Amino acid sequence: MDSLFDYDTSPLNPALKIIIPLVFLGVFAIYFYLHRFYKGKLKIFLDFLFLFAIFAVIAAVFRYFGDGILFGFTKDYSLKWFQSLAMVAEAAFFVLGGYTLLNLFGEERK
Repeated sequence: MDSLFDYDTSPLNPALKIIIPLVFLGVFAIYFYLHRFYKGKLKIFLDFLFLFAIFAVIAAVFRYFGDGILFGFTKDYSLKWFQSLAMVAEAAFFVLGGYTLLNLFGEERK
């Protein structure tokens, strides 16, 4: 069971690197299919969630490449900074999506 969760030897590692982008492409197709049918705040909510997902993928790509030493980055100026910035943007779009969902139906506060 330990070998299943070992990053270097686990069969899950290469499998997930294939499955996750395929799932994202499926979600991307569903997003564009459903985007035609909604208007107003619900469409904005879907856009925020999609932007959240895009920045999650960007952060994951930076995480995959680690420090980026192969691309000329150093330990002081590494891709980890960009991963952190992408995750901040991801969190911001998640909060904006939640705020839009909270105010989706336009009910007045008492």
